[in-house]
Formats: sequence, structure tokens, C-alpha cells
Amino acid sequence: MKACNGAAGTGVKARPLIVQPLWDSLDHAVIVTDCNLDAPGPTILYVNRAFTTLTGYRADEAIGRSPRFLQCRRTDPAVTATIKRDLRQGDATRASLVNRHKGGRYYLCSLIITPLVGPRGETEHFICVAEALKEDRVPDTVKRLSAELEQAQTLIEDLERRQSEADEIIDRQNRELAIVTERYRDSLAQLDAIQERLAIRENALERRGKEFERSDFELNASLEELRAMDEELRLTLEQMEEANIQLGRTNEELRRLQAADADKLQLLASASHDLRQPVMSMGLFLDVLRNRLGEADRPILGGLLAAHLSIRTLLEGMLDTARLDAGVLEPVIEPLPVALMLEIIHGEFMPQAEMRGLRFRMVGSRAIVSSDAQLLERILRNLVANALKYTVSGTILIGCRRCGDCLRIEVWDTGPGIAKENQKAIFEEFRQLDNSGRDQTRGVGLGLAIVARLARRLGHEIGLRSWPDRGSVFSVTVPLAPAAKRRRRR
Repeated sequence: MKACNGAAGTGVKARPLIVQPLWDSLDHAVIVTDCNLDAPGPTILYVNRAFTTLTGYRADEAIGRSPRFLQCRRTDPAVTATIKRDLRQGDATRASLVNRHKGGRYYLCSLIITPLVGPRGETEHFICVAEALKEDRVPDTVKRLSAELEQAQTLIEDLERRQSEADEIIDRQNRELAIVTERYRDSLAQLDAIQERLAIRENALERRGKEFERSDFELNASLEELRAMDEELRLTLEQMEEANIQLGRTNEELRRLQAADADKLQLLASASHDLRQPVMSMGLFLDVLRNRLGEADRPILGGLLAAHLSIRTLLEGMLDTARLDAGVLEPVIEPLPVALMLEIIHGEFMPQAEMRGLRFRMVGSRAIVSSDAQLLERILRNLVANALKYTVSGTILIGCRRCGDCLRIEVWDTGPGIAKENQKAIFEEFRQLDNSGRDQTRGVGLGLAIVARLARRLGHEIGLRSWPDRGSVFSVTVPLAPAAKRRRRR
């Protein structure tokens, strides 16, 4: 049980009065108070007739006051504190107090106070049964009081049972009412949801009606557009038929041109191949004449060597171009000693450089690279030939530099140099700088273009650094052979 901390409300004041006829018939004083234990104490709500006999106070004089007004100076404070403590804990308590009668005399009073618990498990009232004690009647009085207390407790238990049943009925009705209320709220919520959905549907129907009207208008407009498009489609189909006829003619012409191109390439390759042998023989004869002619004839021999170089370069360029265009050039990658290739090129071009008064130097290398021997030699030969064409005085140098797992073969010259904006253009076919008069001793502009195409076919990188009026450096970067890589790492 829980003790009450506040004054009892008006609504529960009449509950103890249900058994008023019973209490009025008792010989012991019965006092009913609220449950407020704070100062000034509980308030008397009911007293029976025996209370007036015991205290001398009528009911109207006691109701509304605290029971403390009955106490006097002889009342033991410890006993009242014990009573207050037990009642706060929700327990019944027994005590004997010295009270003061209305007439002024003092009397010994025996009290039994029991909490009256409500349906919520909280104390709503206190019921006190009191009797005046005399010293010679104490044992009998105690027995009688105990019997009456048991009778009172039985009545209280019966009252509590009836109150509990009534509270259960009220709780059940409250639960049923809560269920009905919840169902009612659910029904209202469902009704609101239905009304909201209906409103949404009405709005949707209204929007759809407007959309249907707009769609009908757009459909009519689309029909007109379709008619116009149908007419345009008919005209387009006629044009496509004419275009297909023209395309067929064009394809036929293209096939004819491709066949003519193939014939031309075959003819060019055959002619280049047939002319290559006489040109090689001419080179051998010129080499013999170089050793037999005197100093006075060397300028003539220099011109012959330059013309031979131009013819040879042109024929090799035409043959390489034909092979590249025909797609029949398949590289054979193998380990190549660079030193032997550089010595061959140096020996081949050294006489021409001497005839033109140029110094042609070679820096050898023991490196072994992975490439195609003929194609790499053709690249280097074209780079050296290009340097001889454009170098009037000074030096031409061919050498190598290691770059990680690659070898960069460089050709240096002291020619006129190439401006930065023209460095890409020189690798285009039939493109020559400073040769607007088409000087045939400089070729037709195929050398560097073939160099670029061969390098792409081999997967090598072509480089160019140039300084106007000072010279240029052309290079090709070739991967080192696997064995050479291992030696370099060691």
C-alpha cells in the first residue's frame, strides 16, 4: 500500500460513511480522517456517537479539525511520531495516548488506526478506533478492543473488496470505453483518409481531363506534323534512292581507283626494286673512281656522289613507301649489335662527307638492342642522309646514350636548325623546309616521313631537338636486348 501525501478530495469524502449505521452502533469512538499527514495533520471527516461520549466534543465541533486538538501537554511526542511513521509506510498502528477532555480532565486513550486503501493502491482515509482506558480495566479492555478491531478490520476488508469489485467494473468499462474510443478514432482517421483520397482522385480526374483536352489538341497537331513528315519522308526516300544509285557509282569508282592504286604500288615497287641494282653498281663504280681521280676532279666526284645519294635515297624511299602502303612490311625483331651497324653507316657516308668538306664522326657503343636490322638501319641511314643534305659546313656526329632500359641513337648536325613551329611538319610526306624551288639534290621530302612510319611500325620513339642557326639532333630510342638489360642491372 502507498501512503497518501495530500488532502483527500471531496469526491472520496463520503466513502467511509457507507458503514455509518454500523459505526454509530459501536461503543468505541470511530474517527475517519483524510490521508494528509503533513502539518497541521489530517482532517476529521466523520466521528460516531461514541466519540462524543469519549471526548465531550460533538460531531460538528470535531469535523474539519485535526485530531491533534485532542492532545495535551502529557501526550508523548515519541508515540505520535511512531504513529505518523507507521501511517506513512501504509501500515496499521496501535498506541496509547493521554488526551484532554472537553471538560478539562485528562484521560488515557487506546487507539487503533488503519489506512483505508483505494482502487489505485493508495491510502485515501485513516480509520481510528479509540477507547478510554482505566488501569484496572486494561486487560479486559484490550481484549474487547482487539475483538472490536478484528470486527472493524473485517468490515474494512469487506468494504475494500466491494470497492475493488466496483473499481474492476469501472476499469473494465473504462477499457471498453477506451477500445470504443480508439475504434472511433480509427474510423475517423479512415474516414479522413478516404476523404483525402477522394479529393486526390477528384484532383487527378480534373488534371486528367485537362490533360486529355491538351492531348487531343496535341494529337491533332501531331497528325498534321505526321502528314508533313510523311511528305518529307517520301521526298527523303526518293533522295536516298538517288543517293544509293550515286553511292553505287562511287563505290564502283572507288574499286576502280583502288585497283589502279594497287597496280601503281606494284609497278612502283617493281620499278624501285629493278632500279636498285643499277644504283648499287653506280655506287661501287663511284667508290673506285674516288680512289683513282686526282684532287682537281674531286668536285666533280662530289657532285656525282651527291646525285647518287639522292637517287638511292629516292628509290629506297619509294620502295619503303610502297611496302608500308601495301601492309607487307613485317619486322623481324632480334638482338642487334649497334657497333657494327654504326660502322657500316659511317663507312658508307664518310666519302660523301669528305667530298663536301664536312667532318663525319662516330661514337661507338657495345650495346645490343632489340629491333629489325634492315628497318633500323634504314632509319639511321635516312637520318644521316638528311643531315648531309642540309649541313653546309661543320660536323655530323652519330652516337648513343643509355636511357634506363633503352638506347637512344642520336644524329647531330650543324645545319640551319628547325624552328619549333615546323618541327612536326618535317615528318610529313613531300614536305621540305627552305626548298620552294624543289632542289632535286635534296630529294622529294620522303626521308623523314619514312623514318616516322618505320619507327611507328617498330614501336620506337623518334625525337628532335633543334636550335635555329646552330643545328639539330635527331634520335631514335630502341629497347635494349634482355641480356643487355641484365648486364646493365648488374
